[in-house]
Amino acid sequence: MAVGKQSPRQKMINLMYLVLMAMLALNVSSEVMEAFSKLFDSSESTIETNIVKNKETLAELKRLSQENEAQYGVLYKKGEQVRELSEELINELTLLKTKIISSVEKDPETGKLPAADMDKSEVVDSYLFSANGASKTGKRFIETVQKYRTEMLQLVEDPTVKNQINASFDTKPTKVDGVNIPWLNYNFYGLPSIGSLAVLSSMENVVLSIENETLSSFISGRLKKATSATNLEAFVKLNKNTFSPGDNVEATVFLASKDDTKVPNEVKINGAKIDLKNSKNFVDGKVVYKFKAGAVGDRPIVGSFTFIENGKPVVVPVNGNYSVVAGSNQAIVSADKMNVVYRGLDNPITISMPGISPTKVKASASGLRKQSGSSYMLKPGTGKTVSINVSGTTDSGETIKSPPVTFRIKDVPQAMASIRGEYGSITMPKTSLAKSSVAAGLPDFVFDLDLKVLSFKVKVPGKTTVIVNGNRMNSQAQKAIASAKRGDIVTIFGIRASIIGNSSYKLKEVLPISVEISN
Repeated sequence: MAVGKQSPRQKMINLMYLVLMAMLALNVSSEVMEAFSKLFDSSESTIETNIVKNKETLAELKRLSQENEAQYGVLYKKGEQVRELSEELINELTLLKTKIISSVEKDPETGKLPAADMDKSEVVDSYLFSANGASKTGKRFIETVQKYRTEMLQLVEDPTVKNQINASFDTKPTKVDGVNIPWLNYNFYGLPSIGSLAVLSSMENVVLSIENETLSSFISGRLKKATSATNLEAFVKLNKNTFSPGDNVEATVFLASKDDTKVPNEVKINGAKIDLKNSKNFVDGKVVYKFKAGAVGDRPIVGSFTFIENGKPVVVPVNGNYSVVAGSNQAIVSADKMNVVYRGLDNPITISMPGISPTKVKASASGLRKQSGSSYMLKPGTGKTVSINVSGTTDSGETIKSPPVTFRIKDVPQAMASIRGEYGSITMPKTSLAKSSVAAGLPDFVFDLDLKVLSFKVKVPGKTTVIVNGNRMNSQAQKAIASAKRGDIVTIFGIRASIIGNSSYKLKEVLPISVEISN
């Protein structure tokens, strides 16, 4: 009856069918009826075992779907459909079995059926057939079998199970001596009631067997996919994330199974909860975590995967790190004659070594202090030059020393006096000049320094030089300016100033400013 590869159970069931049909070809004797009865009893005992097994398998599939809906949710729904189809057909088979059994009385002592008295076919024939062929209940029986076969073939993927379904529930007519005999007639018409019971019980056994193999394949098939070589991906893990020329490189190469249906219940990376419902964040069973690299230095990647197994959370920790070094896409250009730092000022310096984390770089020089990462401040004191010595330690423990880098030390250039933001020689009314304040600045200097004027001198032609403390004209200076004539040049000189926030630094005398009186 079967085609293709079949399980041992299916082969046994098919053999039972052959034995049954061979017996029917003989004269029906009491011994044959008793053999039918034993066949029926054997099938019934197997049915009970299969019912228990199927309940346990479906319960296991339900448990797996509750723990991992993405992986087993759809399979559990298919399992429920398989169970519903099986129950629908088994109910139809049981209805006819009950009708046959209720037509006879069991032995009161043994509880067994009177096989010898069940050699007639009237009960089955009247239920399944009419004068015009299949009865209403017979047609319903055929439709139930056809529905089971059609819908089960859509649910099942295993080719072996498909073969079992086709072999056992194909309702096409059977050709005998050139004549097509309908499936219902071929299997049930004129068959002794004990023989029909054996056939019905065997059919029920096949349904339960197929149900069990299908449910089991849903579980084992998922596991088989996860462990298939076609589902594996190779990964390379290095002993460190940054290297220098000549470093020893150690790589661990391993295989991992990818499965986008095994979705964790929760994933956290660096304190952030990953939205696993976003398809961009979960690809082939891998979490894709995108972020901006931090400041130069060693940075951690830590977190956890949480799965639910057997009703309990299973946490898989994530421990990784990466190093941020100076950008390799930037050219290093040095003007050898322009390495200048200014005395008494905080000169920002960036110090790094390619391939070495900033946390493993050491730099030393007089007046040098580290800020964070690769950022330093150099505040040179006396002398004409300062040298910075740099060394770094690789991940393998090797210490690398860089040649010293020398900077020339220069003083802050002379500041220039200004009035109303103008430098050098300017023209303005004497009344405006008398109300003005004197400022000092360093135009075009590399540092934006705020200067404070402490004192200055005012010289009006024909008048005694006036000394002013602070940055605004005092009464004496205002009186002298008031006596000036149109075209006179008023000179402001001898200006002393300091750097706001760095009053200890002694600036050179500020360059003067000349004002021509316009009225």
